[in-house]
Amino acid sequence: MSLDPDEKERLVEEFRAFMETCEESDEGGDNVIDLHTLLAEMAVLKNEIRLESRQFKSMLEEMRNFGDALREQNERLNRDLDLAREQVAAVRQKAERGLLLDMLDLRDRLQAGADVAATHRPSFFARLAPGETRFAGSLGQGLTLTLQRLDDALAGYRVRPLEVIGQPLDPRTMRAVGAETVAGKPDGAVLREARRGFFHGGELLRAAEVIVNKKG
Repeated sequence: MSLDPDEKERLVEEFRAFMETCEESDEGGDNVIDLHTLLAEMAVLKNEIRLESRQFKSMLEEMRNFGDALREQNERLNRDLDLAREQVAAVRQKAERGLLLDMLDLRDRLQAGADVAATHRPSFFARLAPGETRFAGSLGQGLTLTLQRLDDALAGYRVRPLEVIGQPLDPRTMRAVGAETVAGKPDGAVLREARRGFFHGGELLRAAEVIVNKKG
């Protein structure tokens, strides 16, 4: 911004008056302030300010670089943590799935035993030995109770059975292992289960093996 001539003249007069005052106050002394010395000192001061400004800018640049490096390191650490969490979750999910499938296999065996016990009819000679009949009945009850406890445990893991009886065959959740012809049933409708299917949460844990209706 440029000064108008009157303002410039006023500043020059004030500076000249200031110098005259300094000369009068230092008259007879050893330290006489002149314009050349003052300008030299101002030049030195200007150089010092310029040097300090450069040092300050350099320090700001180093701090900026350090902040960028710290931010990149933090982002890399967050990515590594997310990857580690995903890996741990995948390992845990795989282990949990294996455990649940083993539990379902055990359930199949218990269900088969309970079904045999429920449909068992003692022979004439077996009825002559009531103790043996009572033992078979107790065994069936024990299998049923164990099966109920196992179902409760599976429910705690969010495992629930597929409802397939009477439903049309869904290849996403069912696998047909046999076919029969039943009058009055739609073609492809599930008649019964050969092996029960289950969901785990919202995902398929095991597909159901079913017998479907097939029109003659």
